[in-house]
Amino acid sequence: MASSSLSPTDLCTLRQSFPHLAQRVYLDTAAAGLTWAGHGAAVAFFYDQVKSRGYDARPEWFAMTQRVRARLAALLRVTPADLTMVSNTTEGLNLAAHSLRFRAGDQLVMAADEFPSVANIWAPALRDHAELVRVPVPQERGREDALLAAIDAQPRARMLVVSQVHSSTGTALDLDRLGRHCRSRGVLLAVDGMQALGAVDTDLSAVDVYASSFFKWMLSGFGVGVLVTSAAARARMEPAYRGYANQDDPKQLQYAHVNIPAMYGLDATLDFFEGIGWPRVHQRVRELGDHLVAEAGRRGLPLVTPPSARAGIFVVPCRDGEAARLALSQRDISVSARGQGVRISPHFYNSTEDVDRCLAALSELDL
Repeated sequence: MASSSLSPTDLCTLRQSFPHLAQRVYLDTAAAGLTWAGHGAAVAFFYDQVKSRGYDARPEWFAMTQRVRARLAALLRVTPADLTMVSNTTEGLNLAAHSLRFRAGDQLVMAADEFPSVANIWAPALRDHAELVRVPVPQERGREDALLAAIDAQPRARMLVVSQVHSSTGTALDLDRLGRHCRSRGVLLAVDGMQALGAVDTDLSAVDVYASSFFKWMLSGFGVGVLVTSAAARARMEPAYRGYANQDDPKQLQYAHVNIPAMYGLDATLDFFEGIGWPRVHQRVRELGDHLVAEAGRRGLPLVTPPSARAGIFVVPCRDGEAARLALSQRDISVSARGQGVRISPHFYNSTEDVDRCLAALSELDL
């Protein structure tokens, strides 16, 4: 598969790894990605061939976890030392929030409509008498500019907290632009990457705190995630939790075992993606998005998501999103009700026919 795009034959072959696609039009990766055939066997391998030998097999699972850390670091353009393995995105963000140290009057800036795992974790900062600054976002296409303007307007801004892709609108932010602006003002940039990793190329070289799980666009299992922290962020941290894994390192956030079975599944999933080629995966997501935008325009369906600032999520407004979701489900089409309507999230395994079928059904509904 050396081409820069998936051919119809490639796509047909890849779809065979996702049997559910033969039963439904699945356009809900932003809720949970489909597991590829073989993931379960990779997890079972740990129990059947590794853990069955108890602690005698520790060198094998330790080497595997170190290999996964190195692969993730290369994917994200950071170093393995920047990574802490966690159980999910929310745990990673909470670990960072409870480890960071703030001073009275420090300001944390975020959009007023942020996801709960981004917005509701800052009790430690408030106990240090920091201030949360909630930024209204009147228009999605101006989300990024509104956040940057808020940083400039707050004389004691110390952190900008964002979702790389907003879960209820699909708006994607430019992390490099945000990061460069933040660093020019001595502000840390913290990012929830859950709705971007696996859908778009993600470069964290300008990001200070980043957390993501792998069960959505990364098509892996539950119970494992990653927290990435820059040296600048760690300089402002005191690890919130202590255990055997960080007893000798006062700045180490990793304090205990990670989910080893899930790491075996993630290792195999990275093999799966690399076999396709990350550029081809990301390009396919872009192509499906281009097709969705064009087809929605042709059918007169408005989009909440700005076409110029999007990744893999698209929100079509309607009066009753849940009623629309249920109506689509009855037609064997899976989407989510989010924000102002229904959220459609095609991944590389989807076809343009999947997108067309969903938008045609939405056009017929009086919702």
